[in-house]
Amino acid sequence: MTRTFLHSFDPAAESPIAGPTVDLEVSDIEDAGIREVLQTPGAAHGAWSILDALLAPTGAGTPFIFREPLGQAREVKVALSGLFGRFVARAYLERHFNLSIFAHLGSRTIDLDRRRQLKVKRLFRGDLPDWIACASDLSSLTVAEAKGCHDVGGPAKALDRAWTQAARIDVTAQGRKVTLKRIAIATRWGMAVAGPADVHLSVRDPVDEGEPIASEEKNALFIGLLRLHVANLIKPLGHAELAGVLHRLTHQPFARRL
Repeated sequence: MTRTFLHSFDPAAESPIAGPTVDLEVSDIEDAGIREVLQTPGAAHGAWSILDALLAPTGAGTPFIFREPLGQAREVKVALSGLFGRFVARAYLERHFNLSIFAHLGSRTIDLDRRRQLKVKRLFRGDLPDWIACASDLSSLTVAEAKGCHDVGGPAKALDRAWTQAARIDVTAQGRKVTLKRIAIATRWGMAVAGPADVHLSVRDPVDEGEPIASEEKNALFIGLLRLHVANLIKPLGHAELAGVLHRLTHQPFARRL
């Protein structure tokens, strides 16, 4: 079932959406949620359908409004808001930016190909962005951070926090910064009762220009990203040994040892 969000995009001229709203299929958000949960620590899931029962029963093509607030205690609201915000953001990135490969970032420098010195480099202290991602054809290198919020005044503060987080890393090739897109996404939830009435999906998306890199480096960068995506996906499904091999390939320093 299709639901809508009030949509804002910075810079406006680059928006993939024409008009003031963006629509997403609830099932696509749930599918994105499955992929997101499978790629992070936790139990494997076969299928789920959780969102429709939580939404106001206003039908297809209507705003994505929850029946009531997401829990009563603040810590529950924050946890669920952040989780559902990731699901919506991933579905949005998959549909409107054609991204399908998502690697999750930890707290340390991440090798994409140690032999070619391709890595994700931390720039500042604090939480790293949610994903480094790309399209299935190994293009459109993207760093993305998602936030969910209940701020009555709108999603601006959450979007600023997301943008700060998205700017905490660079992708480098032998110390040179690589061109990429940084995307910050903030979803302000709407509530049918006891909360804001409108739901917003706000995006900030300028291109961050870097230095040119050789085609061999570019290929290795995207292959390293793909290895991390697959490793994160298959480990919770019981393939820990194969996941470990894929991780080790990204930080193997010598070609003869692969």
